[in-house]
Amino acid sequence: MTAQASADVEALRTRIYDALERGDRTRAKADIALLRRDAPGEAAGLLTALCIESGAAEEALAAWEDCARLRPDDPYTIFLRARIHLMQRERRAALTLLSPLMRRPMPAPVAEKVFNLAGQCARFLGRAQEAVTFYAYARDAAQEPALRLLNASNVLFNRHYLPQTLAEERAAAEAYGALLSDTAPFAHVPEDARERRLRIGYLSPDVREHVVLSFSYALFTALDTARFETYVYAMNEEDAFTESVRCRVEGFRNLTGCGAAEAARLIYEDRIDILVDLAGHTAGGTLPILAYRPAPVQMSGIGYFASTGLKAVDYFLADPVLAAEPAQEGFVERLLVLPRTHFCWQPLRPPPPTGHAPAAGRPIVFGSLNNFTKVNDTVLRVWAKILHRVPTSRLLLKAEIFSVADGAAEAWRRIAAAGIPAERVETEGASADYLTAYRRIDIALDTFPYPGGGTTCEALYMGVPVVTLAGETLGSRFGASLLQNIGAQALIARTTEEYIERAVLLAQDARTLDALHAGLRNMTAASPVMDTTAYGAAVGTAYETVWAAYASRTDMREG
Repeated sequence: MTAQASADVEALRTRIYDALERGDRTRAKADIALLRRDAPGEAAGLLTALCIESGAAEEALAAWEDCARLRPDDPYTIFLRARIHLMQRERRAALTLLSPLMRRPMPAPVAEKVFNLAGQCARFLGRAQEAVTFYAYARDAAQEPALRLLNASNVLFNRHYLPQTLAEERAAAEAYGALLSDTAPFAHVPEDARERRLRIGYLSPDVREHVVLSFSYALFTALDTARFETYVYAMNEEDAFTESVRCRVEGFRNLTGCGAAEAARLIYEDRIDILVDLAGHTAGGTLPILAYRPAPVQMSGIGYFASTGLKAVDYFLADPVLAAEPAQEGFVERLLVLPRTHFCWQPLRPPPPTGHAPAAGRPIVFGSLNNFTKVNDTVLRVWAKILHRVPTSRLLLKAEIFSVADGAAEAWRRIAAAGIPAERVETEGASADYLTAYRRIDIALDTFPYPGGGTTCEALYMGVPVVTLAGETLGSRFGASLLQNIGAQALIARTTEEYIERAVLLAQDARTLDALHAGLRNMTAASPVMDTTAYGAAVGTAYETVWAAYASRTDMREG
């Protein structure tokens, strides 16, 4: 190839990547066709990737066949085929295809893609330890800071599915914080807020129809407007629920598409006093924004149940059950303990009526609607013991994994390995009317060490008691906090033996079961868990307390 031809090819590549960056797929596709003459393998790979991004599985597979013919052993070619498997909801097939690559040298950008995809597949299939390992490899291979942070957050999030000590939890979070230690924070000029309302900002990728909104809506709307101004910073596509928040707050910005530095600057320019992150290490990328400290006081909570690892985050929302000793040892932040409950739950849509047949004289149905990744092998073995102790009982499992063939096959393999007879288990995939499934469940079995959140609230509101296991970490006690607050402490266990015993005893007590089925909705509705007014007052007092502490440190009280 002549020097001029090489220059032309390089210019063509630049045009293609510029078009992809702009989202101009038509232009990119036309230029990829031109590239095919001089670089057919690269062109086939680009076309396959473009079809994948477009969601066109059949076109992607047709384009990939050229890749396989031209570069059959290339790691990126194998990765692209695994991506197509993922499009076709064939995660086991994707993971099987990627496995041989784990032992091969790969260019760092390809390695990041391979291990990240393997992590996604492993997590969905319930292989949490593998997911943590794959995401750690992806983190270490990533050359771009944003990808390194994304994979580091994936590591932390997936560790929640596994047992860990408080020291391990904190050390892992601090390792993430070190990745952002060079971020230059904004300077804040001390400002006396005694003569004005405090400005509270909330940062969330879930200001939409999402389970986190059912826990955060009260934060957005329940503060005393005579004392507080509320600003919401969304990082998501909008829907009718987004609009319902926008109409209730004084300031609203959608930061979708903004880089961390730009988003932080916009928040800083709004002169927010206290910024509350509602995502932590879940999807959304809020933490790099907090690293710039756009507000003088910052905290996290609700959407994530462990330390962010950031020194720029001062507090973490908790309550007396979550913050019980020694939970603080797992946090870089100081736990901000609200008097009763750290959240206020509100169903986003009107739930269906409850309704259970009398428990006496029929088989008891245990059940779980939790994300099946939370159902680790230890949980399954404990559930097997419960079923053994209640010989006529059955188990109903409803989760997304049962909506896809290869996921369901993996789940059934693990169920069998735990010693649970297949004939005593009923499984269902995800569905829009999933709440009605609770009418067929007598007792919900919570997962551990990563308990249910929204699923537990929904179960109780549908009249289904939930047996939970409270661990040592703050995140493992979410179910215990909820049950304590509605007055159902008898459902909280501290050991797996106690968990089994409480589930078995309840299954054998038809009178108590019937009373709970009839009364749990009212118990939940009348509890601090759904008392918006009291929650708003408690949160407001907490905000004023931490602001007064900040004011004291910056000598603002002399005015």
